[in-house]
Parts: sequence; C-alpha cells; structure tokens
Amino acid sequence: MGRNQRERKERRQRRRAEQRWTAQFYEGPPTGPDLVTPSLEEVVAALETVPQELAWEQIAPEVVPLFQRVRPYHPEMPEQLRVVVPPGLTVSFGVDIGPAFITVSPEMAEEWGVPPDRILEQALANLEARMAGVQPRDVFDGSIGDVPVRMLQSPTGSASTYVLAPTALGRILGAHRQLVLAPMRNLLLSLPVSADRDFAAWLFDEIASQDPNCLAPAAFVIGDGQLAVEPLGESYGAA
Repeated sequence: MGRNQRERKERRQRRRAEQRWTAQFYEGPPTGPDLVTPSLEEVVAALETVPQELAWEQIAPEVVPLFQRVRPYHPEMPEQLRVVVPPGLTVSFGVDIGPAFITVSPEMAEEWGVPPDRILEQALANLEARMAGVQPRDVFDGSIGDVPVRMLQSPTGSASTYVLAPTALGRILGAHRQLVLAPMRNLLLSLPVSADRDFAAWLFDEIASQDPNCLAPAAFVIGDGQLAVEPLGESYGAA
C-alpha cells in the first residue's frame, strides 16, 4: 500500500472512530416572498439517510456540477473542489441528497483517490441522466411585455447547469439559438437570442434579488448543441 493510500485509510479510520459526520447550519439573509426553499427539518431528515462515510463508489451516481453563488460561503464551510469547463465556466460539485447538496471538497477527492477530471466526467454524466427525465412539456411558456419568456425548473435542483449539456438541453428547450439566463441554481429562463440585453439584465436582477444565494450574472447562448457565454452587465449579483 502506497503512502497516500495509507494516509487516506488512516483518515477514514479516524473519522469513523470519532463519528465525525455532523451538520452545522448558518443563518443567512432572508429570501424573497416568491421563493420556496426546503425547511431545516427536511434537510436534517435527508442528512440522516447519508452514510457516515461518503465512499466514492456509493455517492458517485449522486454527484452533480454546480455553479458558484455570488454570496461568499461561511468561513467555516469546507473549501470547494473547483474546475474550469469550456467555455471558461467555473463549476464546483455537490452530492445530491434531495433538498440540499453536500459540498465536495479537495480533501474528499484526495481521500477517494479520484482526480478532478474523473469527478467532472461522472458529474456531467449524472447531469445528463437527470435531464433525460425532463420533458418539453415541463417548460412554462409566458411573456413579459412583448418578449416571450420560457421558464424551466426541475426536480433535480440543478437546472442552471443544464447549459453544460447544450445538446440535451436543446431537446427540452428546442435546438434553435436562444438566450438563456440562470439567476438561481434551479431555474433557467429562455429568451429569443435577439432579446435586448438590458432587458435580460433587468429580468435577471428582478429574480436574483429574491435569492440571497443567486448565481453570477451571465447570459448563455445555446443552439445547435453549442454553448457561448456573454457578460450581463452590472446586475444584482455583481453589486
């Protein structure tokens, strides 16, 4: 057994001996009136189903990519394992436990002995598997003024990163070129690709202002299986 493997084994043994699997909750800013979030009781109940030791073989099917929120995390939160994916987007990873995600840290990846690119590969495969259960009928069609706006939320809790699989997203939203906004982790808005960018920034702000965990302002242009990213001006998340 190599030194790194031995050290990982020793850390796992210490953690089991200490029964170190605990949860800490940090109070954050209030959410807006139109935002529904899981209750503390729901999160605790989900955590009680999680094994004490998060072995890669067990949790690999539940790892998904996540976009970074704008609000900094509490300083006692574990560091996030982050990678950059085309076209220059930074993603972290979470273990999906239903109403919440467990942050994947560099330490966890080291203990698993799994390189970040392998975790990314698994997370993207999991994302597409979850997207397979989402249908075009799940998209809500509406308009704001004379601008068609289509909305997608998903039971997976991570609709924002669907843009990382533009071909699969095209099956849901349509393969035509369109402008996609992701103000929240589980929300996508589709606008015509010709939509005024000031209007898009305003719409992003209106929604992001209700969520203290909003995502960074960006506009995704998808179509024909391709993905491009545009800045979205001085919006709420950048303030």
